[in-house]
Amino acid sequence: MFEMNSLGASLARAFGCGLSATLVVCGPVYAQTASSDSKLDRVEVTGSSIKRIDGESALPIQVLKREDIERSGATNTEELVKQLSSLTSGGSANTVANSSGYGGGSIATVSLRGLGGGRTLVLVNGRRVSVYGGGAVGDAGSSVDINSIPLAAIERVEVLKDGASAIYGSDAIAGVVNFILRRDFVGLEASATYGKPATGPGNDRKASIFGGVGNYVQDGYNVFFGASFQKTDPILGSDRDYARRISVEHSNDVLSSITFPANVKVYKTGAFKAPTLPNCGPISQVSPYTTGRCSFDNSPFISIQPDSEKLSLMLNGRKALGSDLQAYFEAGFSRTKTSSTTQPVPLTGNSVSVASNPYAPAFKNYVAQYPGLAPYASTFAYGGFLLPPSSPYYPTAFAAANGMAGLPLYMNYRDAANGARNTRDTADSTRLLTGFKGTYGAWDWDAGFLYSESKVSDDLLTGYAQYSKVLPILNSGVINPFGDTSDASALAAMVAGEFRGTAYSSKTSSTSLDFKGSRDLWAMAGGNVALAVGGGFRQEKFNYDPSVAIQTGDVAGLGGNSFVLGAARNVASLYSEISLPLARKLDADFALRYDNYQGVGSTWNPKASIRWQPSASLLFRSSIGTGFRAPSLTDLYQPQSVGITGNGTRDPVRCPNIATGAPSDCNYQFTTVSGGNPDLKPEKSQSATIGLVWEPAKNLSIGVDLFSVNLKDAINPGGLSSNYFLANAARATQYSAFIQRGAPDGNASGVGPITSIQQTAANLFETRLTGVDLDIKYLWKLDSGQKLNVSFSGTYLDKYDQQGPDGTFTSSLDTALNAAGGVILRWKHNASVSWESGAWGVTLAENYQKAYTDIVGNREPAGTLPRMVEAYETFDAQVSYAGIKSVKLLLGVKNLTDKNPPYTNVTSNFLGGYDVSYADPRGRFVYASGIYKFK
Repeated sequence: MFEMNSLGASLARAFGCGLSATLVVCGPVYAQTASSDSKLDRVEVTGSSIKRIDGESALPIQVLKREDIERSGATNTEELVKQLSSLTSGGSANTVANSSGYGGGSIATVSLRGLGGGRTLVLVNGRRVSVYGGGAVGDAGSSVDINSIPLAAIERVEVLKDGASAIYGSDAIAGVVNFILRRDFVGLEASATYGKPATGPGNDRKASIFGGVGNYVQDGYNVFFGASFQKTDPILGSDRDYARRISVEHSNDVLSSITFPANVKVYKTGAFKAPTLPNCGPISQVSPYTTGRCSFDNSPFISIQPDSEKLSLMLNGRKALGSDLQAYFEAGFSRTKTSSTTQPVPLTGNSVSVASNPYAPAFKNYVAQYPGLAPYASTFAYGGFLLPPSSPYYPTAFAAANGMAGLPLYMNYRDAANGARNTRDTADSTRLLTGFKGTYGAWDWDAGFLYSESKVSDDLLTGYAQYSKVLPILNSGVINPFGDTSDASALAAMVAGEFRGTAYSSKTSSTSLDFKGSRDLWAMAGGNVALAVGGGFRQEKFNYDPSVAIQTGDVAGLGGNSFVLGAARNVASLYSEISLPLARKLDADFALRYDNYQGVGSTWNPKASIRWQPSASLLFRSSIGTGFRAPSLTDLYQPQSVGITGNGTRDPVRCPNIATGAPSDCNYQFTTVSGGNPDLKPEKSQSATIGLVWEPAKNLSIGVDLFSVNLKDAINPGGLSSNYFLANAARATQYSAFIQRGAPDGNASGVGPITSIQQTAANLFETRLTGVDLDIKYLWKLDSGQKLNVSFSGTYLDKYDQQGPDGTFTSSLDTALNAAGGVILRWKHNASVSWESGAWGVTLAENYQKAYTDIVGNREPAGTLPRMVEAYETFDAQVSYAGIKSVKLLLGVKNLTDKNPPYTNVTSNFLGGYDVSYADPRGRFVYASGIYKFK
């Protein structure tokens, strides 16, 4: 489609024109509005610190206003930003559903251009927000939880769809999402909303109240307060027929061999068999693909919409201290409690993966009592469930028939005794800002102090067995792993052996001082030359405090252990921006940013843009720039910890054919070693846009913007994905340095079993993407004051190529991302039609994303071509009525046709059947709102 090359040379030529050496930091962004006075006020536009009288800038900006938010029917901020066509579910985007459960922190992020939440800069009123604390790796250490920003408090959202902002932060590689909160309100506003899916659970209730006193223009002050509360009921996988991990139709089976009743590993063959066959009830089943054992589907137990409660408070104000000076403050607090459910924990013959576990010495002695286990000792790791021959539940005939008579049996047991896991994440977000702004001579200036904090605690409520307490019970043989006949006192002991309490707590914070100023310098033929300068300093901190049980790897179902982390660094930033009116309606803008990250280094990043308006109905614009993103504190310093791969991973060397390979090689969960890497390099990017805005008729606007981003040395907290190098035997051999193996054991491959996989943070190669944004708006004024509003916003990606370890580039477009969820779509759009007549309003909206290529079902024959995942198209409708004084009523339906998410072979967060990263599990959702305004 198009390519933008030699950005560095172009920028060098652009900045050869000369740029003041003065430098800056982020400053606040305000609405693109005009004064009611006939003379337009100069206002700041997103992407620039220089005030202008023209609303359309040289940079592509999308705005969601308060009325758009009301029409959307969104229940939270995560759902609101899904309206952005530039947002993708791929590229490390997170939703609450796919990040719930232990360690995920229930974070929701926004990922522009498929580049991830850490590369999309999120601002509140133009200033940074502390990254989320909930966890020590991945999105938690580098991304903002957008659900910490209360939907009811948002006045509008401004999206700068241009990367590498030299004004707000050179780490804005994918773009900037700026949430402008409400202020300067006089009077009282109360609202309430109730929503319910057409079938099943998942109700949503929310209420808010906002009020303000003091007209700033007349009284010289304004104080505004607000409070909102929301309660969302859970939806489990069992509530939706399409949420399942097995599909005979599509030859896909990622059911687990860890079941209740338990499967037993046959030592000599490695195969798992069920002594209870054909009985696999009540929670397991016999898979048509593996009829010799029981199989377990995780999906029915998983929260596809977690239970949540959210309380948000805000207070802001400003006071005139004279004609040229004002003081202001902003304060906000939100608490979100997210409770999620996960399948019962696995308790197997090699459950314990770390030597520090308190049970490890006792288990070693237990195994030593049985000399017949010596040939298989390496498969037991540091502790597990081995059913002794003395147990009344020992299947004597089964053991004898499989050559294991008199030996403890290696169990693959799903902990039905303790039931499903329940986890609660409590996230507290605090934001405090105070500052002064005004004019001094020809300068407009602003200086502020900001403290932003995110505190998260992860509480394990039920279902998390503690190895050092439950394995002695299991290995004494008093629990029946094959049925419900265990002694009541033994079951009570199992429940008493759960870990209940805070698994970890974390805190991230950012403390900053910033200033900026702007002024006109001199007049040119096309207008005044304008300059903005500024600077800032911030301190970032991160603390992660896991319980002792987590540090020793003593809690079942968490994959391993993690350790205490405390880190801090200082960041100093400066920038300069100059606007040059080269001719009438021809403006150039140049910016240069300097950042210094303690322990990482410093960087200069320029940006240049140009805006040309040859006629009243046509505008051309273009920009080029570079970006720089330092590794996060967790990327650098997180201690190494042990985890596991997802269900269904495979050792392609020892298991070349899934139908005949041993279960411990096929559809297995391997131990992973993850953590930080102090040798990480910063990411660097080059970006460019070129576009136009055309108004061919009155009230019709068409915007087309082409964009290009080239990202180098991308930081991946999980290192090179095991999904990549375990995809086939050739890759597993090529990248054998990432795979630790035990001694050869007679397998035909000649190599031993996988003992661990290296997944530490790493800089991984290069990403190149190009595409185009299309925005159309039309206002049709009809007779009798009626209006018809039509809007369309779509994004087409021409290229999204990612470099592999061998140096070649592969397209990620329209391709399911295996075991991760999400997809980077070539085309996605949102469209709406709104009709207004007097007190009535009607809106119909369409949300569309195209079909894409699925992964091949794991039971398909070799060479089978992948299927297509159907396009996902939903329609929303809303009717509003404002014919009652001070009252507005809304009645709406999301997903009007009750469309189920399309089927995919991909699994995400132990869920199967559909992609949880983008699909709405509620189906048809009906809501009603009432808004009361008193002024």
